[in-house]
Amino acid sequence: MSPIQLPVSVDPAGHSRRVPENEWMHVNVAKRRLFAAAHVGLTAQLKPQSQLIHRWFVPGRLEFLGKHTDYCLGRSILGAIDRGICFCVSARSDTRLRMLDAQNGSITELDVSTSAGTKPHGWSVYPATVARRLAGMVSAPMRGADVAFISDLPAAAGLSSSSCLIVGFYLALAQSNAELFASEHIGLPQDPVALGDFLGCIESGRAWRDHGADTGVGTRGGSQDHTAILCSTPGKLTAFDFYDSRTIGSVALPDDLTFAIAVSGVSAHKTGSAGAAYNRVSKRAATCVQLWQDFTHRPGECMEAIFRSGPESIQAARQALRQSKSKEFSAQSLLSRLEQYDRESHQLIPAAMAAMQCENWMELGNIVDESQRLAETCLHNQVPQTQRLAATARGLDAVAASAFGAGFGGAVWALVEKARVGTFLRQWREAYLSEFPSLLGNASFFQTILGLPATELPIIQPSAT
Repeated sequence: MSPIQLPVSVDPAGHSRRVPENEWMHVNVAKRRLFAAAHVGLTAQLKPQSQLIHRWFVPGRLEFLGKHTDYCLGRSILGAIDRGICFCVSARSDTRLRMLDAQNGSITELDVSTSAGTKPHGWSVYPATVARRLAGMVSAPMRGADVAFISDLPAAAGLSSSSCLIVGFYLALAQSNAELFASEHIGLPQDPVALGDFLGCIESGRAWRDHGADTGVGTRGGSQDHTAILCSTPGKLTAFDFYDSRTIGSVALPDDLTFAIAVSGVSAHKTGSAGAAYNRVSKRAATCVQLWQDFTHRPGECMEAIFRSGPESIQAARQALRQSKSKEFSAQSLLSRLEQYDRESHQLIPAAMAAMQCENWMELGNIVDESQRLAETCLHNQVPQTQRLAATARGLDAVAASAFGAGFGGAVWALVEKARVGTFLRQWREAYLSEFPSLLGNASFFQTILGLPATELPIIQPSAT
């Protein structure tokens, strides 16, 4: 299978397929206008060399549970949402990657053979990172592409707009270079879960197989976002185990429940304002692992390795952290990070899946409340706005509610009865803005569904002459 066959939807049996346009548009009619705008921008402003145009919808993701667990190779419960980024792509014969943000008309270019050009800033750091990493894996120059994209996904809101860009530009370059990648035998992943791990390595800069580490985009995260974007199933939440790179179960959301999303208005740019704070949480986990390794002389480069090594290993880790002389983190902060990971990944996530499967919604609400509490007291990645949004949602009788994503701003989800979601969103918004009126222009509230994963629409063929 070549890389161009990867970006398709996945049916319930796990078989990949390209989704017919009329079926996809039936699911989300609003995307028709976005794809039309991207198509017009591509043809009118970039004037591509080829009239053969590929189109992908790359969704944002909802992290139901799994706060800072993925880069520890733990577990998460994830789903794709019905908002995301629409890409129109046309291959080039040279090495230029020309990119149009069809929302504001800005055009950025770089050379994919060297990633040379204007120093990346803002969103362009993501395609530049993808191009640099892929170019380092092949001996011949890569071909570029003309890419126009447009989004209805709030940026820097915890909904994974950054990983959407990583996935979308990977798909564009994989499409343009399918023959090169096949001839170079670099073994790009064909399984969607494995591809999610690979793209997580690109974003974070982690080594992949025999290809060394890279700077990435500057944040030390995992592959949760990319996996959710590529592997989710419409109408379902799916649990993933990142240690074994596999799905461990899924559960359908009942027809009478839906998700409400509140974007706090506090931006959480992982390559900007929130980057250092995010990396500090990640570094705390890495410090726990290093201290455990030094104490036990056992191999294992992730938090999950501590727990996979058995009860004695876990006790040794706690002892090592209590005796820590780290100048950067207190012993208590390290212990709390270890306990938050253990509780979230090994206890709350299995319990949440079980509660949903037997429709014990009261129990689910309590489980999610505990996850939120641990984020506030152990991860310390919450801000007053996200704390209040979660608490207010529960006060308005949401089944469950939690902040999600990197933290330090971003968004909160609430699981609510579909029949009253309109009233709930209005009351949630009013309560929030009464406390934080300065965020009126930045906060947003909307309903979403668990939608399709990254999906390729039918190719636009050249017009007959």
